Amino acid sequence: MNLRRTIVQSIQSRAWLLLLSTAIILINTRTLGPEGQGQIAWIQLGLLLVTGASGFIAGGAVVFLQKEIPLRATLLPGHIWLIASSIGATALGIQLGFLPAHHMLDIALLGWLQGVIIFHGQLLLGAQNVRAHNQLQVMQNAFVAIGLILAYFVWEWRHVDAFLAVLALSLGLTALLSLFSIGKLPQSSNPPPFRHVVRLLWKHGSAAQTGGLLQMLTNRTNFSLLARSAGQGAAATGIYSVAFYGLEAIWLVARGLAPVVHARTANNPDRERRIQETGRFLGVAILGTLPLATLAALIPDAWYALVVGFGGIQPVILRLLPAAIAGAMASILAHHLSGIGQHRWNAYTSALGLAVLSVCAWQWIPVTGINGAAYAASAAAVAQTIGLIVAWCHCEQSRFTALWPRFRATPSTADDSSEIE
Repeated sequence: MNLRRTIVQSIQSRAWLLLLSTAIILINTRTLGPEGQGQIAWIQLGLLLVTGASGFIAGGAVVFLQKEIPLRATLLPGHIWLIASSIGATALGIQLGFLPAHHMLDIALLGWLQGVIIFHGQLLLGAQNVRAHNQLQVMQNAFVAIGLILAYFVWEWRHVDAFLAVLALSLGLTALLSLFSIGKLPQSSNPPPFRHVVRLLWKHGSAAQTGGLLQMLTNRTNFSLLARSAGQGAAATGIYSVAFYGLEAIWLVARGLAPVVHARTANNPDRERRIQETGRFLGVAILGTLPLATLAALIPDAWYALVVGFGGIQPVILRLLPAAIAGAMASILAHHLSGIGQHRWNAYTSALGLAVLSVCAWQWIPVTGINGAAYAASAAAVAQTIGLIVAWCHCEQSRFTALWPRFRATPSTADDSSEIE
């Protein structure tokens, strides 16, 4: 598939994900209210912690390493690590008081299934099969949306436990279906030793996933802080989580382009062409983000309340606008750095973002509650993006202004022979 079609298909997939994710959030908020949505957001934080730990071996490093080791050789060490990390990360999160202890088994099981799907998706990206990668994500969300409609409105099982049951079935079915795509990975006549594969996966995966895990904590720590703060609780987490999901919807274009940037950069040894292409992707990402951010900010809070069933969403989104623009840029730059193997810089900048968030949230949440959490998230996103710009300039040995002459152009389709599916 040529580049233009790949970009269109990837953004279309993100649009479907946005619609399905919005449907899931609305079904939950209208049925379970802000407290139910807050509990779900806290449990999903546990899933993200598990998948973050899983990625140290069973993660995005396989995309970069596909030039050195056969993708199929990563399956066994990846799946062994998925089991170990689902148990270890859940236990650690509960021990630290970061996760709800009464959902320990749910988090471990669901996190393991989610990790399997993500791992298989990264293998497909390594094989440059972007289409199959995107289809997995859309399929999973479609199963959840359909399952919730049946559980809540047909069987009238309206409880957080119903959501967990539907999620488990949806993840299990998606994981099983992903095996068909993984089965098409090419066989290797001379597979490398198991120990060698593990060493390479850990070497590159630990750097890559440290950044991913820190990024997840930067994005989601506010969920836990609000849930555990005096006078806030699950209802505040529910309101903030809906606003933050709105922020992620604003990143539709940037996140749709990100896996394409990763795959293209990883397979492009020409530095100048990498810079030019990433510049075009960055321009499209920002130009695609601005109107969505403007629209989200202009929608009255009464309209949000009419849709989700409770108010307080729009003021939080307003305070997240700096994070909207900064996050769109960060997504493109971070995937470029991952594509050239510079994972450690993503880790450094994510650590910077988490540090800024922690300090600001600690100061602001007790005073201004949900709004303080949004201010802290925006401050963290801006700090991280500045760090990524500096890292990009250092790694590509170029000034950031090298991107500007092509900033308004659309991604080139000159290389339409590229075999990205």
